[in-house]
Amino acid sequence: MTSIKSVAKKAGVSIATVSRVLNDTKYVSPDIRTKVLNVVEELNYKPSMPARNLRRQQTQSIGVLVPHLNDFYFGNLAFAIEKALSANGYSPLFASTESDTTKETICIDNLIQNRVQGTILVPALPVQGSIANVERLMDANIAVVLVDRGIRSLKVNQVVSNNYQGGYDGARHLIELGHKHIGMLDAGTDALLPKYGPGSERIAGVRQAMADAGLEFDTRNCIFSDEQNQSKAGYLGTFTLLRQSPEITAIFALTDASAVGVLRAAYELGLNVPRDLSVMGFDDIPLASHVIPRLTTMVQPPEHIGQAAIDLLLRQIEEPTAQFQTITVGTQLVTRESTGVPRTT
Repeated sequence: MTSIKSVAKKAGVSIATVSRVLNDTKYVSPDIRTKVLNVVEELNYKPSMPARNLRRQQTQSIGVLVPHLNDFYFGNLAFAIEKALSANGYSPLFASTESDTTKETICIDNLIQNRVQGTILVPALPVQGSIANVERLMDANIAVVLVDRGIRSLKVNQVVSNNYQGGYDGARHLIELGHKHIGMLDAGTDALLPKYGPGSERIAGVRQAMADAGLEFDTRNCIFSDEQNQSKAGYLGTFTLLRQSPEITAIFALTDASAVGVLRAAYELGLNVPRDLSVMGFDDIPLASHVIPRLTTMVQPPEHIGQAAIDLLLRQIEEPTAQFQTITVGTQLVTRESTGVPRTT
């Protein structure tokens, strides 16, 4: 394998001069530069990118921390981020934090030690627990973009969905169909608490839509378990929800994964969807349009969110003093066969 020493010897210059030409770090006369580049081409010399980047204190690596890589939505988001990073010459270092602050801290320690140039982070829940970790990344001069779960108190780049509007529009769709008793469920025991994360923002939108329609929001119609498997949480939650509130005619699951669990539970209970029970999700994962019946849901596009996050991250890497931005991505209602007029109307 050709070495930089071989290039220097054949070009009749020092190793330092070859390095300056290849890295464009200091002035080299046009004649010498041309001579070195000709020898590089003649000997087919290819610099070691890892060593080259380490000398520049650059690794071309980006940390990507999401709650669960095997989650329907976050898996699609991670895939979108990887595509955008690869297109820009960066390599992602993925990790699942399991939405646990302690594991998130360990992952961030590893990223700092590996000298990543940037990190895309979906904070653990509750999001306030991730503040110290974000500040550690910033103190290490690592560019940071928060995705999906924003932290308003932090001055950092963020890309979030308009969860409040999504919750409002989803509930309004059900209300306009004639539903007055709407159940809600998802994984996450504290989703009813304000500022908990996207779930609490979606619930706030549902509350407002029901208030605008003159309907009562009953917390007894909300089931939020600590089950990490969202489909299982939706499945088990449906049995509990309908047992304690049999008047419910529609369930708004805060994720599509939870909604898939609701559909299974409805089938086992002998309920026709949507005649006996309307089911609505949030995310529009690919599976949503393939289950039976196809799922009505609120779309938050991972491709758009992932690309926006990469754009902000690369800008911060190239311009560390650039002003931080929060990009709010709109949601959109997609109506399919899982929602309809309740049987009682």
